[in-house]
Amino acid sequence: MTYDPQTWDPRLRNLPAFTDHRMSEGDIFRGPSYRERFFNRAPSFRNRTYNIPVNIERSPSVPPPHTSEIHRPEWVGTTRPMTDWNTSFPSEPDVPGNRAHFNVTDAGEGNVSAERARISAIDVLSEENGRSHHTGQYDMLQGGGLVIRRGQPFNLILHFDKKFNFKKNTIRLVFKAGTNPKPGKGTHVQCLLQSERKAAGPSEWTAVLKGRHKDYEIVVSVTPPADCIVAEWRLTVENILPDSVKPKALKYSLKKSIFILFNPWCKEDDVYFPDMSKLNEYILNDSGAIFNGDSKYIDKKPWFYGQFESGILEASLLCVQLGFDSLFGYAMSNPIRVSRTISKIVNVNQDNGVLVGNWSGNYSGGKNPSSWNGSVSILRQFVNSKKPVKWGQCFTFAGIVTTICRALGIPCRAITNFSSAHDTDGNIKIDVYVDATRREVVPPNHERESIWNFHCWNEAWMERPDLPPGYGGWQIIDATPQEESSGFNQCGPASLKAIKEGRCELLYDTPFVFAEVNADKVVWARGEGGKWSIVSLDPAAIGKNISTKVPDGLPVRGDRSRIREDVTNDYKYPDASSRGRLAVKKASRSRNSATSYINEDKVEDVRFHGFVDRNYINLGQDFVVSFSFTNTGTQNRTINAKMMCEAILYTGLRHQKIKEQSYQIPVPPSSNGEMSMEILAADYLNKISENVALKVSVVAEVQETGQIVTWDDDFRLRKPEMDIQVLSSSVEINKSFLCRLRFRNPLNSILRNCSISVDGPGIDGDFDQRISDVAARTEWVAEMTMTPRTPGRKQITVTFNSDQIDDVNGTVDVLVSMPKHGYRFDCF
Repeated sequence: MTYDPQTWDPRLRNLPAFTDHRMSEGDIFRGPSYRERFFNRAPSFRNRTYNIPVNIERSPSVPPPHTSEIHRPEWVGTTRPMTDWNTSFPSEPDVPGNRAHFNVTDAGEGNVSAERARISAIDVLSEENGRSHHTGQYDMLQGGGLVIRRGQPFNLILHFDKKFNFKKNTIRLVFKAGTNPKPGKGTHVQCLLQSERKAAGPSEWTAVLKGRHKDYEIVVSVTPPADCIVAEWRLTVENILPDSVKPKALKYSLKKSIFILFNPWCKEDDVYFPDMSKLNEYILNDSGAIFNGDSKYIDKKPWFYGQFESGILEASLLCVQLGFDSLFGYAMSNPIRVSRTISKIVNVNQDNGVLVGNWSGNYSGGKNPSSWNGSVSILRQFVNSKKPVKWGQCFTFAGIVTTICRALGIPCRAITNFSSAHDTDGNIKIDVYVDATRREVVPPNHERESIWNFHCWNEAWMERPDLPPGYGGWQIIDATPQEESSGFNQCGPASLKAIKEGRCELLYDTPFVFAEVNADKVVWARGEGGKWSIVSLDPAAIGKNISTKVPDGLPVRGDRSRIREDVTNDYKYPDASSRGRLAVKKASRSRNSATSYINEDKVEDVRFHGFVDRNYINLGQDFVVSFSFTNTGTQNRTINAKMMCEAILYTGLRHQKIKEQSYQIPVPPSSNGEMSMEILAADYLNKISENVALKVSVVAEVQETGQIVTWDDDFRLRKPEMDIQVLSSSVEINKSFLCRLRFRNPLNSILRNCSISVDGPGIDGDFDQRISDVAARTEWVAEMTMTPRTPGRKQITVTFNSDQIDDVNGTVDVLVSMPKHGYRFDCF
């Protein structure tokens, strides 16, 4: 695959305009500029009336202070090359502890009053601020960095070379973000140090003298507004000298950046989450599970989000900054625009974003999507290689979005919808066509529509001032590239309440999401003369068992404890209920979609009951598929039918046909009947995809009456599970512990080209290891050691892959404690 660098040229983009809460055909927005109303307003700096114009002078012999900012690439605003990123992950701190020193530059000794106190250092109080701002888990705090949340004060200690006299010193704090900071974009902010807190506007920064720490130290409390830009900021402190002929200032630049995030604990922030206990999951939990399988056999994929790992916050900010391109500025303060941009930049389409989607089954040149255990390796590879990462599917896109949102402070969770519709024509129906030979076809001038076994997306929590009142809260965003929205593969944010109520006129992409959970499945059959007619309509076929992880804030455990929360009722009313059908009708009207109906005049005296329930089928096992029916009439009937078993992708697309069988069955009056087909392991083992998903389908016609019925059932074969056992009696920080891994090969053949991927404490991203072949019908056992670096509950995830079976995974959680004798720090 090649990546056209022209897709990066902002001059080629036709960015969507923002208007009111309603949208017109084609997702093109017209009317008064929503951007002017909500996004690009310049923040109010009321204290700028106190600013003193000064000349900042720097000694020619002193170079500009170094910052750790991930700089905006030089190609922004021009055609973007894929090989010239000026980005890197932070290096080891050059200053021990949490005191960040300044490069001091004089403004001319002759003009400096002897009474002036010079700043010699600044203590950013990493641990104290991290604790109060719920950011103590970020890796950069271990090296003296600072991560805080907007709308909440944080403290700094200014160290002077002499006793500080507030009346004789004028201190100004200057914050800058990006490579071209401007006050009008909200990326250049300055505020004078005040002796006491005063009333401030909603978009105003404040700096207040909180107290004296020692004779030569003062504590300053800084409060960024609750709508400030979420970004990496550089801080400069200026001591202004108004007593000289021409005012000057001493300038002190902090070496390390200050990261300011969204604040779901702050009521004034648009991402404020009222149930703060659940933020332990939606913000602070760095591991979890994403559900997969099908609606009858729900499985889970353990996932390490790793939002606090080294370099991941910087990578997350970089992704958003690249997504906004030349619009970097006050737009990065708004969670609506940030979340929509995340859904765009995480996929490669049009933007050369993070991850390339691949559902072909051929994963050469990259990594099998099911082999990924978490987001950390993907994001690091994207930044380090300066190229999109290969390969991903919906669950990997959802995992990365969760990581970025939680890293930036937006409450987020991964969602799985089973029997998920992909509606290509926007009529909120999934149309299935059966020709005269009773095979499923796609008529000319029609696009194939599909029902995915499962599909994953995300919900992000925020207010929606661009919608009518009451439509804030959870918003759906989807980074999986499916359909274009305003010229890009992006989806959302779409209000969850709007989805349930059928309000498909509300922004953004609500009709597409509504169809994913609420579309009707309509089956058409070609009759005499080639005319298509509807033979069945199923309003309950789509949107089942919509799932997310329970918000307990804990890692996924290896036992059978309940970790799945069903949120189906948040998305839809019961399918057969009057309110459910009303929502579908309301959505259809907003899309100008005609209502489907069935010819009620046909004689239908044969009742088809569908497939006989089967127990779970293990991979490598033979099984039988049975389909039952009853003649409820008083006359003999003859049923002509075809039954087929196919290997499918989880997207619902056919992979390979496994077996097909035809039937002609006479059915006497008031009697039952059944048709069966045996499937041997040898029939399917060489044909199934990595998701081991199968579809059995029946097309049956009653010969005497012309009654036609289609029936299908998707299911997955059960793979073996990886068992993980922690052998050490206790697990302590910086101390190795032992784990044992085991699983059993269920096949009568050797597993070749085997490897395992491991994610857990002490592993810096995914760890991939090739292992020896696994003999047929034998148990594979191995042991490994891990060394945790941080305390707390940690999730260990192991995934086994081979040519014959892949994504055999297991997980266990461990409690990492501090040593009983305390933790020893080296002295400098």
